[in-house]
Amino acid sequence: MNMSFLGMNLGEEAPRGYRWRRLAAFAVDVVIVLCILMVTYRMTGKPDFPAVKAALDAIQAGPAAPGNQELANRMLKLFNTAYVQTLLIWFLYEVTSQLIFSGATLGKLVMKLRVVSWNPQRKRLLHHLMMIVRSGVKFLSIYLFQGFPFLIASLSIFTNRESRSGFDMMARTSVNLRR
Repeated sequence: MNMSFLGMNLGEEAPRGYRWRRLAAFAVDVVIVLCILMVTYRMTGKPDFPAVKAALDAIQAGPAAPGNQELANRMLKLFNTAYVQTLLIWFLYEVTSQLIFSGATLGKLVMKLRVVSWNPQRKRLLHHLMMIVRSGVKFLSIYLFQGFPFLIASLSIFTNRESRSGFDMMARTSVNLRR
């Protein structure tokens, strides 16, 4: 069934259930990264989101005072550090798993998906480099622009016939069903 919204044809030519598989693969990856973050925090104390919460609680507990600005600056610095560490862990998870599993994160493996090149003649090394660039651009867009380009690029899977994200188009890849 084809639907249209703001001039975009939604649902064209995507295999049945394909978009839900991509969403489910992403959800599985989120759970895996959260587990990695918990283990990393237990082992290294980083990323330190509990310290961010403690700093925020300290700001909220006291009345407005000149020292609150210093507490707010400390909280923002702690948050930024923890946020960057989280993005770095996710990036390393995505790149490592895609290199090990030939274009699939663990979520994509579970959902029987993988990243493939548009050009079947593309050399393996170049394809791996493009997957790394694809992941790098994805996470830079999250960090530099607070996720807005990531959201737009991700939502683009609903606006084209092949269900390619903006990152797939940039790297000239697509996410296909594994055979």
